[in-house]
Amino acid sequence: MQLPLLEDNARFSCGSCTACCNQPWRTMIEADRAAALDRHDWSRHPALMGRRFYQPAADGREGYFDLAKGEGTKCLFLDTDGLCIIHKELGPDAKPKMCRQFPYLPSRTWTDDRISLNFGCPSVQKAKGDILAAQREDILAVTPLSTRPHKGIGVRVPLTGTSTISHEQYESALNEVLRIFGDDRPGDVWSRFETLLCRILELFPAIAGQAAPDIPSVTGQPPQKSPMPARLLFAATLYPDTISADKTGRVGFFKRFTLLPRLMSLAQLRGVYASRLLARNIAIDRVVAHPVAGELEPAATRLLLRYFRSRFWLRNLVGTRLPVIAGIHQHIHDFNAILFLARAEAEHQGADVLSEGIVRKALTCVEFHLANQSRLYEQTLKGYLRGHLCDARLAFQSLRLMAPQPAEANLSA
Repeated sequence: MQLPLLEDNARFSCGSCTACCNQPWRTMIEADRAAALDRHDWSRHPALMGRRFYQPAADGREGYFDLAKGEGTKCLFLDTDGLCIIHKELGPDAKPKMCRQFPYLPSRTWTDDRISLNFGCPSVQKAKGDILAAQREDILAVTPLSTRPHKGIGVRVPLTGTSTISHEQYESALNEVLRIFGDDRPGDVWSRFETLLCRILELFPAIAGQAAPDIPSVTGQPPQKSPMPARLLFAATLYPDTISADKTGRVGFFKRFTLLPRLMSLAQLRGVYASRLLARNIAIDRVVAHPVAGELEPAATRLLLRYFRSRFWLRNLVGTRLPVIAGIHQHIHDFNAILFLARAEAEHQGADVLSEGIVRKALTCVEFHLANQSRLYEQTLKGYLRGHLCDARLAFQSLRLMAPQPAEANLSA
């Protein structure tokens, strides 16, 4: 079996911060591990007495249950010392697989398997701990990898919904992306994405009968005046924040009736919604009108550059689950979601700068609950959402959707 690639310079050691154990998400546990909880004597932990340890999986997945919550969003088995009661009593192998694997993040590409890290973890954000290469055995013990053969270098990689490029062109472009987002190059995150999109457009003339789309002129404007498809893609990215954790994971027949009106309402970028991730009501008008500096703090920029380098290296969207243009476009809307939640936090605090701390909190929300969960385009409205994600021209128009606007621009809106 081919060993997976581990991201160079990625670092992690658990700091027992309990961030992953105290989130408004579902922790899924396998049926055999759930049964082991029922058989165990928990009398040494009075807080567990008389409690129901799990309930049926909210998404209906067979063979799994959802672990119960304790106080607030804390896992029921999070002890007062910040350690896992299951681990203490039954050992690490008794914990749910998703707990044992976190924060290791696997991805399958056309030619190999790769493992990076989930940036929802504070230790990962701060690059604390050992490099992954020093943890290879531990990582492989808890990270499942497919045994299916890879397609290989002869594969044609989707560039858009209707065109492909060679694997060599694909790898060359993705390696260039890592340089574009390098710390040694000038420019903010927005300019890096613009450079990336221009680089990808250079691939179009190499495709028979294809012409590169023209680059639209995108100037600073209130987000409500951005094209509706760009706002709908943003709404689809942020949508899980508008519903409770037990409603995520599956879009059933009846949910589709309420989904589109909710999406359209969110895409208007007006009104109020109850944010699951920030645990308060968010007045969208106030968030986008709240003036903040047009530039992020340098430390926040460095964090986001490292984050996107990791994601492009992992190739978990671009050219794999989505065509190249669509994957880049989705990363842009993940960036927009980070910016929106950061601006919401800045408005809440009365801050006028998107500081490193504010951006860290927003990145944690997006990584835990949006970017590494099932996407809406994988569940419903697939043709519509994927079609617009493949629109390179729209990707340029999406890029500055949530970019901070000068105070005078907000007032003129």
